[in-house]
Amino acid sequence: MQILSSIGTALFGALATGVMVLLLAATARRVLGVPVGWIRSILMTVLVVSLGSWGLTEGFQQLGVLQEDGTLTVHPGVVLVIVVLAWAWSFVIGLGLLLVLELLVPTGSIPTPWRAVVELRRGSKDLFRYLQIMGIMLRHGLGGFFGRGARRRSHQRTTESEERAVARELRAALSDAGVTFVKLGQMLSTRSDLLPAVYVEELSRLQSQAPPVPWSQVEGVVSGSIRAPVDTVFAHFDPDPIASASVGQVHCATLLDGREVVVKVQRPGARHQVLGDLRIVLRIARRLQRDTSWGPSLGILDLAEGFAASLREELDYTIELENTLNVQGALATIRRSHRHAMPGAHHDDDPDANVPLVEIPRVHPELSSATLLVMDRLDGTAVGEAGDLLATFDDGTRHDIAARLLRVTLDQIVVTGVFHADLHPGNVLLRDDGSLGLLDFGSVGRLDEAERVALAALLLAVEADDSIAATDALVELLDQPDSFDERRFEREVGRLILRFRGGATANSGSLFAAMFRLVNDAGMGVPSQVAAAFRTIAALDGTLHLLSPSFELVSSARDEGEELLRNMVSLRKIRAKAGAQLLAFAPSIERLPRRLNKITSDLEAGRFTVNVRVFADAGDRTFVTSLVQQVISTVIAAASVVGGVFLLVADNGPQLTNDLSWYSVFGATMLFIGAVLSIRVLIFAFRGAPGERGDRDR
Repeated sequence: MQILSSIGTALFGALATGVMVLLLAATARRVLGVPVGWIRSILMTVLVVSLGSWGLTEGFQQLGVLQEDGTLTVHPGVVLVIVVLAWAWSFVIGLGLLLVLELLVPTGSIPTPWRAVVELRRGSKDLFRYLQIMGIMLRHGLGGFFGRGARRRSHQRTTESEERAVARELRAALSDAGVTFVKLGQMLSTRSDLLPAVYVEELSRLQSQAPPVPWSQVEGVVSGSIRAPVDTVFAHFDPDPIASASVGQVHCATLLDGREVVVKVQRPGARHQVLGDLRIVLRIARRLQRDTSWGPSLGILDLAEGFAASLREELDYTIELENTLNVQGALATIRRSHRHAMPGAHHDDDPDANVPLVEIPRVHPELSSATLLVMDRLDGTAVGEAGDLLATFDDGTRHDIAARLLRVTLDQIVVTGVFHADLHPGNVLLRDDGSLGLLDFGSVGRLDEAERVALAALLLAVEADDSIAATDALVELLDQPDSFDERRFEREVGRLILRFRGGATANSGSLFAAMFRLVNDAGMGVPSQVAAAFRTIAALDGTLHLLSPSFELVSSARDEGEELLRNMVSLRKIRAKAGAQLLAFAPSIERLPRRLNKITSDLEAGRFTVNVRVFADAGDRTFVTSLVQQVISTVIAAASVVGGVFLLVADNGPQLTNDLSWYSVFGATMLFIGAVLSIRVLIFAFRGAPGERGDRDR
């Protein structure tokens, strides 16, 4: 029984100590006013308990409060005062240590033990992959671009042959690095606004082909996605893919109703591999941003983050499904607007009235998922591989085909605002009859009405050689820096338009790439969707030239521009928009006469006043309130410290013990208050107002 009693006493003591530790830790977090991590708060509390126990033992001996036989020499109330002061100052010391720790290692900068174990396991894999990637770069002679010395080497002049050799090695290195880095190179190949032409040319040759995944693995992905055996949904499913890329592969199949479809299946493990490689890409980008001069000039970190966000979306086929449906809706809107714009009333009798300018595959949402996309099969040949088919058409027909693709693209960008943002030759199909189809809607852009009008005005201004209108359109489209020199920018735009006027020196794709570089040099911010529209037009120019080598985008856009603007600002649309705006203002308009009458009456009687509410914004009130609180806390802390020091050095006053006076007790109490408030003020000064940061544990 005695042993059980001892165990029970020990457990109770441990429980009581644990409760006390948690209460003190919670009190410390509350007193500091910032979300300090629980682990460091508990460790501080354990230290406070140990320090307080040691301080009490030493203090009792020094003050002669406790005799060797354990009897008290003073009243128990005096002992209580001494105990409270000892624990209070131990608590202050603990708060001071927490303050120093927060300044040196803020909460959240070190992972929790569990998160540390998880990240350590993942980090070991990432480290191995990182070393593997760096080894590939070194093997291809690209190591000099990653070290700190790259800041100097990046400014050295290189010959064209040396530049081309570096571009070839970069392409080979990205190809060896695998799926994510191949796609990174493909994305960079579209950024002729940032990279020299030799790099764009080499990177555009990257192909993301990969050995196909065996049917035994693909069948599991398909059946798991549709939640049924494959033969219950598909009458036939070809186990051999017609295309196999690094993220997914495409199979031909036939539905039970006889419709021919293509099925895009994500490769097993592709998501895990891509997400791991994206962490490596971002890590390399941060290093290049920090250690090189060319990294910040290219905005390498922003490029990497944008690429990572785009590739994460590409891993989710439901996004491509939604994009396809959005573009289908946009094309339907375009056809309706064309029918309304056509003269005559009997459009239903016109066999061409409902014929789309281009065709896109019909998707099957009921069969699709994040890893599976089912769509109708479109017959045709990619424009990039359709040289033999194009040779069967005469020049006029090829020009008409290119004009049709340009018209539907401008309609999407300028009229509806929903557009295919990746119109490279591989995503445009050409059929035997000259009709066109669009594929791969993993990347779709969206523009609001103001952006669409400004972009249309820019196209017309470039063709009209109007640098003022082009500058106004660009200013409307882009974000201006604080030190923006509009007059100088206007002159640069004028020289650029003059250089490319008529397409005599370069194609319009080069014009838009040069304009993009001009915008970057001016420090103007380019919204992501506007950048997508610029890249779409630049990529479209290459596709148009494959369809018709003599086709000129900007001059052809002039012929389409007037009709596009008429569709956007037609009398019917203006009347509908004006009616909607007037309807929204109707209540205010009805009250306007009464308000005007009241204003004139108050003016006549001399009662007109204007009330202005200072600090009406909640953010302003919060800022001022916080500032006043900190000033008051600082004043009280200073007064408490000064008063406490005076009381501690005072000689006279009633005594608690022979060596301890009441003035010393009051002085220690005031110093305690001053110390706590001082710590809060310092926390505010270094970390911001309480509540600004989320509650993060370490």
